[in-house]
Amino acid sequence: MKKMHKTTIEVDLDQLHEAERNLGTDGFKETVNGALRDVNRRAALKRGAQYLRDGRLSTPTMAELRQMRANRS
Repeated sequence: MKKMHKTTIEVDLDQLHEAERNLGTDGFKETVNGALRDVNRRAALKRGAQYLRDGRLSTPTMAELRQMRANRS
């Protein structure tokens, strides 16, 4: 079971409703949790892009991709 924390916060309702539209969510809980997931996903993508730019994460060449695909057959 996921750890959860119940709290009381003041929320800008205009921003909440805009986030609901952008995320396709409904209600405080679903929208806030969806926004947290989205922020974390974006941060992970940004880190991955930085790894590629820094040369710490390599991408396969076209020849390597063809070989990987051929090995699946």
